Amino acid sequence: MKIRAIELSNVRHFAGRRASLSGIGDGITVLSEPNEFGKSTFFDALHALFFEKHRSSKAPVKALQPHAGGAPEVTVEVDLPEGRFQITKRWLSRATARVNDANGRIVALDDEAEAWISQLLGAGLAGPSGLLWVRQGLMGLEPEGRSAEDNRERERGLAARRDLMSSVAGEIDMMTGGRRMDGVLDRANAALARLATTTGKPKAGGEWARAVDEAAILDAQEHGLRAKMLQLGDGLRRRSEVMRSQAALAHPQAVAARDTAVAEARAAHQSAVAHAEKLLATARDLTLADLTVDVASKDITRLERLSERVRVAAAAQKTAVDKASLALTRAEEISARHRSAAETADAAAVQVRGLRQRLAAAQKAQMANSARQRAGELARLLARAMELQQHLQADRALRSLLKVTPQAIASAEKSQTLLDRLTAQSEAQAVTLQFSYSGAARAVTPAGVVDDAPQKLHNPTDFDLPGLGCLRIDPGAARGADLGAGLAEVTAALAKHLAGCGAADLADARRQLADAQRLDGALQQTALLLADVAPDGVDALRQAHVTAQTEAGDADGPAEDAAALEALVTAAEVTAAEQLATAKTAHALAVAAGEHRAQTEADQKSAERAAIEAADEAGDLAALAQALTDLRVALPDLKQRAAEVTALSARLKADAPDLETAAARLARASSASDQSRREADLLREELVGLNTRIELLAEQGIEETLDEITGTRSAAKARAARYEAEVQALSRLRRSLEDARAKARDAYFGPVMRELEPLLAILHPGAALQIDDQSLLPVALTRDGQPEALDILSGGTREQLAILTRLAFARLFARGGQTVPVILDDALVHSDDDRIEAMFTALHRVAKDQQILVLTCRQRAFAALGGERAKVVVTPA
Repeated sequence: MKIRAIELSNVRHFAGRRASLSGIGDGITVLSEPNEFGKSTFFDALHALFFEKHRSSKAPVKALQPHAGGAPEVTVEVDLPEGRFQITKRWLSRATARVNDANGRIVALDDEAEAWISQLLGAGLAGPSGLLWVRQGLMGLEPEGRSAEDNRERERGLAARRDLMSSVAGEIDMMTGGRRMDGVLDRANAALARLATTTGKPKAGGEWARAVDEAAILDAQEHGLRAKMLQLGDGLRRRSEVMRSQAALAHPQAVAARDTAVAEARAAHQSAVAHAEKLLATARDLTLADLTVDVASKDITRLERLSERVRVAAAAQKTAVDKASLALTRAEEISARHRSAAETADAAAVQVRGLRQRLAAAQKAQMANSARQRAGELARLLARAMELQQHLQADRALRSLLKVTPQAIASAEKSQTLLDRLTAQSEAQAVTLQFSYSGAARAVTPAGVVDDAPQKLHNPTDFDLPGLGCLRIDPGAARGADLGAGLAEVTAALAKHLAGCGAADLADARRQLADAQRLDGALQQTALLLADVAPDGVDALRQAHVTAQTEAGDADGPAEDAAALEALVTAAEVTAAEQLATAKTAHALAVAAGEHRAQTEADQKSAERAAIEAADEAGDLAALAQALTDLRVALPDLKQRAAEVTALSARLKADAPDLETAAARLARASSASDQSRREADLLREELVGLNTRIELLAEQGIEETLDEITGTRSAAKARAARYEAEVQALSRLRRSLEDARAKARDAYFGPVMRELEPLLAILHPGAALQIDDQSLLPVALTRDGQPEALDILSGGTREQLAILTRLAFARLFARGGQTVPVILDDALVHSDDDRIEAMFTALHRVAKDQQILVLTCRQRAFAALGGERAKVVVTPA
């Protein structure tokens, strides 16, 4: 069976809508959609279709009902060997079950449809959720819950596996090897159970365990006694060593040597401390001497600078007073010169203004005379411009009537040339016919009676000959038709060109072109003349004439000589400019002199203030001089004292012992002496403890007790060895029996293991699965010879093994002619990147003859799976 399409109506969140999943292929088909899309809804709906009666209202059915209520409906199209069928179930309201064939005919309805589905399930689909279909969240091969539905699911899966295995490997009895084997195994297991546990260890309370425990107890006692003997020997040896060490530490010479070393080290350290203190005091004296010299030197420098400052301030004050007096005299002289220069410049400026007024009146009179002359010239030019403008307008009117262009003439000439050539060809190809009549009868054409003049025939012509019949003369129908068409086309083109020129013929067009070219030349020449007469246009020329007339009307009487006045104005302006420059120079000098006077007065005040400050700071000048003399006398003595202290400090540093070394020697000697005392105390304490332990061990009679225990232990070990040999023999017997039964079991599990091994090798090369006899499911994975129970493996590994086992069962179904689809709902959620790609390879290995439908929300991860991509179409119900 292969599923081709699934359609849900009013199921869960598809309430009031129809969701269709179609286009499911023969191999791998992937429906990859995000969470909450409804993939698991398709899985649960498919499960309900096959395993829930249409009249059922159990939890799996109610789980399909949307929150708004209504009747859920599921339709599945399947391909069977008999053809394609459509299975439909509706629950809760107007419940029904229906099977239709490919033509839409109803094959079975309600209970008959349920029976039809049961028969289909009996063909190998029983228990799909436990055998071939993987629900979301199911990691193992069976449901892990304990509900009644989970139990039914497990029983259904077990029944399906038993039927499948029996069909390919025979009956289960092959595994037992007969009841006698079971009896022997039971007796061997009972004997082993009395002596050993299932892992081969001695059983608690059994004979073997008692013998082993007794031997172990005696072993422990013997080991304890031997340890005590070793302790006794070690204690005696250690007591001798402690006594020797005590004697060495307490020897008088050793004690005296330690005391002498401590005393010498302490004396050396005290001497080094005293020398260091003396060196420190010398350093303090040196610092004080250097500081005294430095203070004296700085005081001398300060007093010298103060004395010099008083002297310089007094000299600066005298210089500033002299400069201020000189600057005042100089400023007054320059100010007088500035006033005289300003008065002279003002007089020169008044003279210049008077001359300029006279010059402006003379120039105005001259401009009026010039305007009268210019108005006459402009009147003449205006008349000439208006005449030229009239000629220009007339010629433009004539030129606008002539539409001919050189290009149009060229096109017309080209058409005329072609027309002449075609006409000549037509004349050359025409037939000349001439009748010579001897009686009254005449030839007749559709155009009329033909006289005896020559006739040019260009086209086929029929002549009616009275008394004779009809004569048809054809000068060449094809050539005549072509020439006629060409002549008509060229004649039309020539007429079009001439019409565009507005000419009757080509000669008229050429005359019009000559007239147009003559008018173009005349227009160009007239335009040039007009531009020369009136460059800015006639209106501008007319306005200039009006302006000149206006200006000429202001002239009144004779004017002064403008040239002479201009000379006088120029001379007066030069004189005025010189006077003004002199005044400006005098002003600048006066300003500078004033500023210089102000600066010298400010400098005088500053010098006076500085002299007062210096005098105040110096105080009594005689006392200042005496203090400076005293410091200069005392400075050499201070420097001599500093030099002596420096020399003493250098000698002390050269002779100083190493204080840290002396301290280290004292610490070492003291530590060695203290350590000797502590070691002597510890040895005394250890010797007391050793004596006590030796006395206690000697009182226990260890050697006699050890001999007795050794004999008893040997007997117990011999008894335990006999029981161990018996257990080994029974274990070998059981293994032989189990090996014999394993061969029978291999014959039973062989088919599924042959299908499973190549799939398992893709994921775990060299690994093997162990299948349980009762559940017929894998229970352990063996890798590198180490078996591991499935329940201790990671979730991802268990999930992968469960899917591989389902694929192996699917292969067995296919080999038995029962193709059953594998459906995985969000499986492989716990697989890493490498394992998931290996699982994809396993799926493709099986998919070559097996339908696999994968529902997943991991869109990127399952892109590498390949296969066909299914889509869900949702439409209103």
